[in-house]
Amino acid sequence: MISGVKLKWFYTIGVAYTLLNLICFAYEFYFSALLPLVPVFIYFIFYHTDKLIYFLAFCTPLSIPVKDIGGGVGMSLPTEPLIVFLFLGFAFKIMSGKSLQIKLLKNPIVLLVLLNVVWLIITSCTSVRPLISAKYTLSHIWYVFIFLIVLAHFFKDLKRIRIFLWAFSIATSFLVLYTLKNHAAEGFTRLYAYTAMRPFLPDHGMYAAAISFVIPVMMVFALFGKRAKMNWFWIGMAIILFVIITVGVIFSFTRASWLSLVVAIGVMVLLLFRVKYRTIIGVGISAIAILLLFQNTILIELSRNKQDSDDDIEEHLQSFSNVSTDPSNLERLNRWSSAYRMFLDKPVFGFGPGTYTFEYGPYQLSSEMTIISTNAGDLGNVHSEYLRPFAESGLIGGLLFLVLVFVIIGQGFEVYYHATSVEARLLGLAVLLGLITYLAHGFLNNYSEFDKIAVPMYGFMAAIVALKVYHTKKDEIEKAANLTAPSDPN
Repeated sequence: MISGVKLKWFYTIGVAYTLLNLICFAYEFYFSALLPLVPVFIYFIFYHTDKLIYFLAFCTPLSIPVKDIGGGVGMSLPTEPLIVFLFLGFAFKIMSGKSLQIKLLKNPIVLLVLLNVVWLIITSCTSVRPLISAKYTLSHIWYVFIFLIVLAHFFKDLKRIRIFLWAFSIATSFLVLYTLKNHAAEGFTRLYAYTAMRPFLPDHGMYAAAISFVIPVMMVFALFGKRAKMNWFWIGMAIILFVIITVGVIFSFTRASWLSLVVAIGVMVLLLFRVKYRTIIGVGISAIAILLLFQNTILIELSRNKQDSDDDIEEHLQSFSNVSTDPSNLERLNRWSSAYRMFLDKPVFGFGPGTYTFEYGPYQLSSEMTIISTNAGDLGNVHSEYLRPFAESGLIGGLLFLVLVFVIIGQGFEVYYHATSVEARLLGLAVLLGLITYLAHGFLNNYSEFDKIAVPMYGFMAAIVALKVYHTKKDEIEKAANLTAPSDPN
């Protein structure tokens, strides 16, 4: 029998919940109906954290951005509320005495990201739009905390990395199948490729960048999974997902993603042939010097390309280097030039995190504007992960990001060459190549503030950190050096 006190509390809570919903519904805030789920999430945060993280990885590709959930606040559902709950839950755990291992916090990737967070906070205080910068920095902080620091600790167990990658990859394949179904109904035309993925993503660029993370992962699992004792079912699954998502990228008509996959394959070849990272850096610096030396000649040659974007994939690819008539390419150059002028105007602190979209308009030159430019400068962003921090956070913010990129790739190489097990080497190769796709894509677009990019980006970085800290040893160099066959990554 239910006691009178318990029954009284039951009715009190029920009436209060009903009244709260009536008030919220009156102001068109309907998400108050989900309040009973809060205790469920709290339970999972404290007792089944792993399941909640896997669920979040699965939900991310299929989350739906809602511009206004009430009060003018936008949010991706269900991922961002889950991320906030996780952030608050882990913050409470730490304040209650739980601690993360110091050696994780000493990792160069983690240190650089934390330094960047500190600089974001400082530049938010000097921002020309403090409210926008504060919002951007806060969302950045919870992505870093959950998907880098917490996951790096969580990924000490290799099995957890595998499950995380599979959860994200399988959900991504569902997103691709949905998009291909819509696209097929319109005859796979280029114009419809820009919106076929809605409502899950706003445009084809972000869609292609998000699904490109998965292609190298599935490729590595398919090619080398047997060496890591992966059973044939999962190897077959990897092949199927690889084919599905590769088709998705091809029909996204996103040239930046096509290029990023070529770069990832190139890096894999370098790793298989055990090319040293410092050698690659040296060659890269030499290539940049040559490009700068012959930049005028190169620009003259590029100006001869008049091929515009086209439904034909081969011709669309040829338009990649058209900087004379292609509106997309010309507008990208316009945004980059605007970012450079913004940096020159405020080189120390920048305009503030998240402010480029609102501030770049006056920095456009009429001679550089295109048919898709606006005087208000209210459409799109800088189209570069590398230029954005310089414009928004000044010289220090830009340099921190550049150094971080070099360190991420360097640690990925170390994990591959010096891993203490075949499985760790396989996972290191998979996540490094996945990250390479976005680091390459980032030269031409920037989407890292969105959940569909931030979750895999920081999650894959966390995997590299965990593999470097827990599954890599410097004294294994000799052992790794004996495994040199190009066809065998072991």
